[in-house]
Amino acid sequence: MPTKEELIHRWDNFLTKIENRFNESLEQAEAACFEQLHETDFDYYTVFRSWQGIKAQIQLLIQKIHETWHQKVEPEMRYLGDFWTDESYKSSELSDRLTSDLEAFQRTLEGKLSLLFYNHVMAKTDEHIPCSQCNAMVAINMAMFRAQYLTCAYCNTVNTYEPTTQFHQIGWNIIDNIAAHNTKAYFEAMETASEALRLQRKPVAQHYWNQYKKAYFQYYEAYFKERIKYNAEAADRYEDDMKRKTKEYNDYEQIQRN
Repeated sequence: MPTKEELIHRWDNFLTKIENRFNESLEQAEAACFEQLHETDFDYYTVFRSWQGIKAQIQLLIQKIHETWHQKVEPEMRYLGDFWTDESYKSSELSDRLTSDLEAFQRTLEGKLSLLFYNHVMAKTDEHIPCSQCNAMVAINMAMFRAQYLTCAYCNTVNTYEPTTQFHQIGWNIIDNIAAHNTKAYFEAMETASEALRLQRKPVAQHYWNQYKKAYFQYYEAYFKERIKYNAEAADRYEDDMKRKTKEYNDYEQIQRN
């Protein structure tokens, strides 16, 4: 029968191994995704599906923490005494931290892959098309990722531009991912303020709400403005986007205060 010290040491070693495997898995996943992006001629959505499969395996690794604690470690520790209560928090602490790290990693990975995809597609997309009537060159709006109707400055003929599939895909979630990646510091500040708010007992002091509200709107203002830099049509949605986020914030605060 192992001693208390042996059980604790074995449990700590297990958690360290899980965390090491987690970090190694993220490093391997990033390298594999970048490699596949180039191998598939920048097929972003094929790479994203591959990442979802890798992510599922990493989530199973995280789940193993609780499974091992409840099925093996806790019963052995209970048998020797009540010190297991001091050890039980370790499983939740590591599981929560790795889950948070996984989401942060995905956010960064999506941003990096999307930026690579964006630069690749923009570099190979012609910025002009020949007029169907007089053959003069007509400029394409490179910040509008859909079919465009372009009037020739010389003969006034209206030309239809049909983008490639990849150029069209930029307007889906590629730009959203880039904007999120470029405003990462604002997002992290919002998450920090949110966590500080969550840890408070009710009634929560007003300055915690003020800090969270400030960080919340700083992030979304920065995010939506960053998106406009890449997508001209996003400017038309800015006011509606901010109204939506304002309502979401007000609803959240009202629910949490009651």
